[in-house]
Amino acid sequence: AEVKCLYHAKFGADAGPKDDTYASKLHRCQDSLCELEAMFAQKYGHDINDVDEDVCVWIETTGHSRMETLEEKLAEVKCLYYEKFGTSAESEDAAYDSQLQRCEKSLNELEALFAQKFGHDINNVDEDGSMWIEMTGHICRETLEEKLAEVKCLY
Repeated sequence: AEVKCLYHAKFGADAGPKDDTYASKLHRCQDSLCELEAMFAQKYGHDINDVDEDVCVWIETTGHSRMETLEEKLAEVKCLYYEKFGTSAESEDAAYDSQLQRCEKSLNELEALFAQKFGHDINNVDEDGSMWIEMTGHICRETLEEKLAEVKCLY
């Protein structure tokens, strides 16, 4: 009796016979796990089993995806555009692209004519509007210095 009193004083429970079989321990452990999973879901807003091996949370969504919703809205806008203007937006885009290509071709031809007439590229202009022309060959001073060096070698 004295041992039971000391046990009760130390552990706060009677030292009576307990059901310490494997099955009962497993059942208590499973109950604790269920409580833990419920607390996790309450705190983080998703089930603990939604986490993969990389600790990423996978959340299942239902209904339309964001992309599907955007595609539906785009289709609706295209229909409204056609109703208002009598042509599709894609044909307008194609016409714009075609016109843009014609303008770029004309610009390239104009640049070529400019280079042919003035002897330099139209894009060789700095931020001050000054034209920079590349010179090839020797300039007059370099030629004079070379000739002077030749003359010095002769004496």
